[in-house]
Amino acid sequence: LKKNLSFQLDTPPAPDGAEEIRGRRRAVMSNEAAAAVAQAGGSESAAPSALALQQRLMASGHERPEGDACPICFDLLELPMNEHSMVKACCMKKVCNGCILVARQRGMGDNCPFCRTAVAADDLSLLAMIQKRVDKGDAKAINHLGHQYYFGELGLAKDFSRAIELYTEAAELGSLDAHFRLGHTYYYGDGIE
Repeated sequence: LKKNLSFQLDTPPAPDGAEEIRGRRRAVMSNEAAAAVAQAGGSESAAPSALALQQRLMASGHERPEGDACPICFDLLELPMNEHSMVKACCMKKVCNGCILVARQRGMGDNCPFCRTAVAADDLSLLAMIQKRVDKGDAKAINHLGHQYYFGELGLAKDFSRAIELYTEAAELGSLDAHFRLGHTYYYGDGIE
């Protein structure tokens, strides 16, 4: 427990009231750990139960969504996911680099390892693949197209209002990434009047 307390005291100061929230969390965790010690009778044997409680508290709430796993090998994608996986525009699946490598070694070339579709040769055909998925109502594709408008990629002009419309539509269809991007856009005020 002393190691964890010293770690908590060594944390750098946080901006804008985050320290107050952090302090409340520490107090709640400390109260629960103290209650566990008191319940065990306050003896030295209570330290392991308090430590177990603290470990359970620290480990809870860190589950990753299903979309963070490769659809081929079902392994969780390493963080940062953009460096360890690629989104395939044909099926909008995020495939890990390991599965992409194995597919190439087995002679699939540049075909998608998930749906076996040939990779788009240029931005126009890639945009057509994404638009085909958008027309079918795929939330991931709508979010991805919004991302392309937001950054002006694939030959599209930067259009924040169109990106926000697409993010909103994808969020209504249940995309967690679209919710995040909407929040980010509104927080920083990009394209918001």
